[in-house]
Amino acid sequence: MKLIAAYHKGSEIALISHLDIQRTLQRAFRRAGLPLLYSNGFNPHPQFSFATAAATGMSSDCEWFEVQLSEEITPEDFMLRANSVMPSGMSVSGAFIAPENFGSLSAKLRAAEYSVAISFFDPVDPEKLNVTLEEMLSGEIIINKRTKGGIRPVDMRPYILRVSVGSVEGDKTTLCVLGKLQADGGLRVDAFIGALLERLDAHAAYEIHRTNMYFAEDGLLPRLPVE
Repeated sequence: MKLIAAYHKGSEIALISHLDIQRTLQRAFRRAGLPLLYSNGFNPHPQFSFATAAATGMSSDCEWFEVQLSEEITPEDFMLRANSVMPSGMSVSGAFIAPENFGSLSAKLRAAEYSVAISFFDPVDPEKLNVTLEEMLSGEIIINKRTKGGIRPVDMRPYILRVSVGSVEGDKTTLCVLGKLQADGGLRVDAFIGALLERLDAHAAYEIHRTNMYFAEDGLLPRLPVE
């Protein structure tokens, strides 16, 4: 059976790489005695995959994954057993059994939403922040992207679906960013924040937290909210 679920990655483990997260989950599932289904061959490994990789440095509430199990268990039992052995900062939620011919999560992925907490080194005028965002979203946002063929300019504006200012308190600001995210790529939120700071002529530290992933319509996974 194939089971779909999401794991939570807290801020205390945001700097752990995706590969280490994958290893941690697999070890936790084995420790919990969950009936993982392994691949054939010389070096068997659990049949386990993610909708997308969580970037190092980013925390998240919604890292969806799929795992093949060799025995039937309920989603509730899976979550109870997994969460009983999870390390601090990690937990599993939202589990359900995938219907037959469900397909892969990565193929269904469409967008993701992020909360970005920015701490400016010097206070920024809220009006200037809003005007700068409006100007950026009204035209191209060119960044230099490293590719196999070298560094080339890329317009990130088509990947941005929505940006809003959540709060402004002195030198602290919260942004809500909704961007495209699919198997072949998507919005790099850190690059967008870098471009924003450059336009503002400001310096800041920031933390990115992924709050939601959205998928193609099928009734089982989160879908983009209707505007």
